[in-house]
Amino acid sequence: MRRVLRELLVLLVAGAGLVLAGPQAAYAHGPVEIPANAPGGVSATLTFGGAVVPQPYTPDPTAYFGPNKCQLIYHDYSPTPGCGGFTFRTELHHVREQPGFAEGLGGGSFAAHADTERTFGCLDGAGAFRWDTAFVVRTEETPLAPVYYLTDMSYLLSEFRATASGDLGPPYFLNFEAVPFTCPAGTTPIQYGLKVTNLRLSVTGSPVFGTQSWTAAGPFYG
Repeated sequence: MRRVLRELLVLLVAGAGLVLAGPQAAYAHGPVEIPANAPGGVSATLTFGGAVVPQPYTPDPTAYFGPNKCQLIYHDYSPTPGCGGFTFRTELHHVREQPGFAEGLGGGSFAAHADTERTFGCLDGAGAFRWDTAFVVRTEETPLAPVYYLTDMSYLLSEFRATASGDLGPPYFLNFEAVPFTCPAGTTPIQYGLKVTNLRLSVTGSPVFGTQSWTAAGPFYG
């Protein structure tokens, strides 16, 4: 299982490098440190990155491959070039010092959410953005998708117990749905930008983590 984890993490890092190097990509943001909600509790590091902002914006909601891809295939845990999105990485600290961890307890569940704003519009023939065509699609409390089994509580705790040091946490991503719109003749549809706020990792009813959340307010831009 750990070999699968290592191979998957290598693929995720390599994929992030390709995403960040591409012409439609956005830069990654530095990690945000979130303190524990009580003395001696679990703190977290939250990282926004791997943003894909399609330019031009020509998503194909049925495509599993190619530059307009919007559909995810098996073991596909990244935003697509056609619909765009971002990744959300986490690390949890001081987990091994928690009473429930020392007692070998488990249970509970993680969840991740974010608020998003995507600005769309059209480029004219000279490559200038036509603000008269701009519109914004906003979402609140959007659930983020888990990366494989790496967000499973039992798996995470077993990995902490298998090693004496080092921190890890559940990784997530968001692949957006397509937004249909048309542009005037001679102009090109694009996603002008992405804004993400209130990136949040939450845990409910865990004997180790309790019920709490860690939030990076942002904003983060793609």
